[in-house]
Amino acid sequence: MPANLVSNPSEKTTLDQNEGSDMTALYRAAIGSVNTDYYLSVFERFEVAGRAGPTWNSAACLSTLNWMVFRQIWTSALSYAAAAGGAALLLLGLSRPVGRFSDSAALCLLVVIGTSAFMIPGIWGNAMLHRHARKRMENALAATATVPEACALLSRRASSRQRIVWLALGNAALMGAVLSFYAAWPHTQRSGAVTGRVSQPAMAAFGAQAAYAPVATLPNAASERASVASAPAHSPPAAVSATPAPMVPSLLPALTPTPTPTPTPLPLPLPLPTIKVLATTTSAKRFYINVGLFAQADNARNAQAKLTAAGITPLTEKLDTVRGKRTRMRVGPFDTKVAAQTVAGKIQALKLEAVVFQQ
Repeated sequence: MPANLVSNPSEKTTLDQNEGSDMTALYRAAIGSVNTDYYLSVFERFEVAGRAGPTWNSAACLSTLNWMVFRQIWTSALSYAAAAGGAALLLLGLSRPVGRFSDSAALCLLVVIGTSAFMIPGIWGNAMLHRHARKRMENALAATATVPEACALLSRRASSRQRIVWLALGNAALMGAVLSFYAAWPHTQRSGAVTGRVSQPAMAAFGAQAAYAPVATLPNAASERASVASAPAHSPPAAVSATPAPMVPSLLPALTPTPTPTPTPLPLPLPLPTIKVLATTTSAKRFYINVGLFAQADNARNAQAKLTAAGITPLTEKLDTVRGKRTRMRVGPFDTKVAAQTVAGKIQALKLEAVVFQQ
């Protein structure tokens, strides 16, 4: 590694190399061999501005989930898939008659969700990949002793063109499975589920049952008189009034209004006891700040003098590498990432390199 002796304490002490070349090499290794120059130019603008902003990424817009899987942004891919599934369930629920949603309102909602699903990843895809690349670079620097070793580690884990082939085969297999399932699904069940009509055999069976069903009849006055005439001779005849009363209503049971039960008020729910949850630490890892890896002892002493004057105690470690002896300087440990980032800002104000990592 070519050494760069810093004689002026006010100059920036870095990894004994030009800072731009180090960052460019790390970014190139983290991005991989696909569209490297495009992403390098975008990330360079982000570094000059000091933050990642909105830009346009056609691959992230038109093929969002495939792009996230190819770039190995697994957390964002799972979040996007969950959001897409939730939006599909929402649209399915609003299309039911119970939802009482008009066709125009459902169409507007579909346009808004579809536009957001394509436009948001297209605008913020580069910022998402930049944040992911920075995280991978920090982990690689923490796991290796030199920048070339970190670049080699990033290159082995970066996405390549072979990954595109495997991703295309996976999409083809998924599409074939969907088409096979659709072809194997019975057409009669699909048509019945869509139209909701009753088949002709079912209607014929219902008509046959209705034709042979017994019909209940009420006794009329003629049948009542016939029953009286067929009674035994020794039984006294009943007195018949001049005006016969209607017989049908007398045979029906008297209809009395059923009293409506009074609803019993439900008891109020008892207040639940307040449960206090104590915050516990789920991870035993702590945070450190990587200040530099120095080939010259004067550079290490200058950096240590700056940190000590600012009230920051550095940790130095002598390393034997294939390129000779090196001095690695770190600051920490810190319990939280916020505390480490606060101290990193003070170190960067001293014109020193400060990379936060967890170990």
